[in-house]
Amino acid sequence: MGGFKLKEKLLDKSDQGESKGLAWALIVLIMMLMGVAILYFSKNSNYHDTTAATNQPSSRPPRVYSVFYGGGVFSPTNLRIHAGDSVRFQNTSNMPIWVISDPHPAHNDLLGFTSDGDILSRGFFSYTFNTPGIFGYHNERNPNESGVITVR
Repeated sequence: MGGFKLKEKLLDKSDQGESKGLAWALIVLIMMLMGVAILYFSKNSNYHDTTAATNQPSSRPPRVYSVFYGGGVFSPTNLRIHAGDSVRFQNTSNMPIWVISDPHPAHNDLLGFTSDGDILSRGFFSYTFNTPGIFGYHNERNPNESGVITVR
C-alpha cells in the first residue's frame, strides 16, 4: 500500500505541474494578444502630417510666449515656437536690460530683433518671429546673459 500512495502523490504533483504550465501558457498568449491589439489600434491611418513635408504654416492661431529675465538669467533659456508666434521678454529684475539679436557686437542674426534700448524693471518688449530658424539673443548690457529662440 505504501507504493500505491507514493504513486498517487507523484501523479497529483504531475497534474499540478501541467495545470501550472497551462496557466502560464494562457498568460503568455493573452499578453501577446494584448500587445498585438495595442499595436493595431494605436495606428491611426487617417493621420497625415503635411506641415513638415510642405513647410506650410500650420492653421493654428499665433501664440504669445513669455521669457522672463531675473538674476542674470533668461527663463526659459531655450524656447521653441512656430512662425507667426510672438515672444514677450519681461524684465523681472531691478536693473534695466537690452534684448538684442546675436552675435555680439554685429547683432545681425535677425535684423530688427532688438528692444531698441533699455527695458526698465517690470517692463517688457515683444517681438513676432515670422521666419523659421534658430535665433540667439543676449542682454546688450552683459552679452554673457543669453538665450535662443527656435522658430519652426
